[in-house]
This record gives sequence, structure tokens and C-alpha cells, in this order.
Amino acid sequence: MIQGKVLKSAVIHQKQKIKVSEKDLRALEGKKLAKVYREGKKLFFDFGKDALLALHLMLHGKLVYSDDPKPKYALLSLTFQDGKTLSVTDFQQLANLELNPAQADAVDALSTKLGPQFLEDLLQSSKSKIKTLLMDQKHIAGIGNAYADEILYEANISPLSIANKIPEKEIKKLAKAIKEVLEQAEKHILKTHPDIISGEVRDFMKVHNSKAATDPKGNKILQTKIGGRSTYYTEQQQVFN
Repeated sequence: MIQGKVLKSAVIHQKQKIKVSEKDLRALEGKKLAKVYREGKKLFFDFGKDALLALHLMLHGKLVYSDDPKPKYALLSLTFQDGKTLSVTDFQQLANLELNPAQADAVDALSTKLGPQFLEDLLQSSKSKIKTLLMDQKHIAGIGNAYADEILYEANISPLSIANKIPEKEIKKLAKAIKEVLEQAEKHILKTHPDIISGEVRDFMKVHNSKAATDPKGNKILQTKIGGRSTYYTEQQQVFN
């Protein structure tokens, strides 16, 4: 959609909320957007050498691609030479932008590095609940609240389980579930919402669904709070503690 386009202007609408200065962003003007990619929960806009813009939408941030140079709740607008504008909007004004960020230490959830051995080493050193650990962006980048529930459901592990109590054979199932759930979600969203650039699609989720009473197998979906986040699971998922 925007890859390959040349940036005409970068405008910050809420200067007190954006850590990057407008002067620094102007260095991107006239550059071609080489690619857009994701790492963890961040989107990266690569404009070439020393011109990498990183965006974390946080909870309510959205991307709006339109002819409007300043949509409602806009924090930042990138206008390209064809006249189209990509804006970052957030009514809470919490979306985070960085220019040329430092390399993250966390392993991306879809990285080949995230295998059974990596998970075993990580889990064995933690007494946290497994859901809390999966969502810790310092260790694994890219697993949010809803997908943590779906991954644990697929692996048949209760989110109430203690990380270092999970057996090795179950950790292998967990590593497999992370890849399968995220890859299948990506395929589903690309197929059903090919033009989506903002918002979340969750209608295909098996357990993290506030409107569903049972999972696809007919098991009752239970709800609790873990780390202050709504958590959905079934009684059939194994608890390791």
C-alpha cells in the first residue's frame, strides 16, 4: 500500500506526546519507504540508512490511511508525494514512536530462535504464571493478551500454571503452539481482511471470546484475571503447579 512511496512531509500534531522531534523526522522527507515490517508489537518503517521509524500502537492506537492530513486524535501524519497520508491516531495519546531505536534483546515470537530449548531455559528460571511470562516483552516480543490465551489453549496448558513446573514434553507442545497459532492467525487475517492496517480481528479465536460460552469442543469457557488482564481458558487445560 505505501511501500515504495516517497515521503513528502512528516507532521507531529501532539508534540508533547511524541518523543521524536519534528526536526529529526524531517530527515525522512524525500526518502522512499523501502519496507514495512513487524518485530514483536512494533511496526517498523524503513526509509533507508539511519532512517528507521518504529511505532508501538499500545492499546488504542490506530493507523489511518486517507486523504485527510489530520484525522481525529492524530499524533503524527506522514504525507506521501501522491497526496495520501498515513496518520497515527490515539485518543489516549499513548502510542509510542522512536527513530532509529536500539536493537531489542527479546526474541520475536515467530523467530526460529524461539524453540523448545529457548522456552525450557526461560521457563525453568521463572516462578511466574505461564501467561504472564509469555506476555513479558522483555523475553518474547509479540504475544499479547488474547494470543497468549489462544496459544495456551492450543497447547492444552492452563494459564494458571507456574512456568517452572511445566514438564519438558509440554514445553515442546507450547513451542509448537506459539508458531501454529500466530501463523494461522496471520493467514486468516490476510485472507479475510487483506487491506487492514489498523484494529484487531478476533472473530476466529477459539477461547479468547467474551461472547462465546463454550470452546469448539463444547467445553465451558472460564474467565479470570491474571496480571490485571482478562483471561479465558477451559477447565480441561492442564494445571502445572
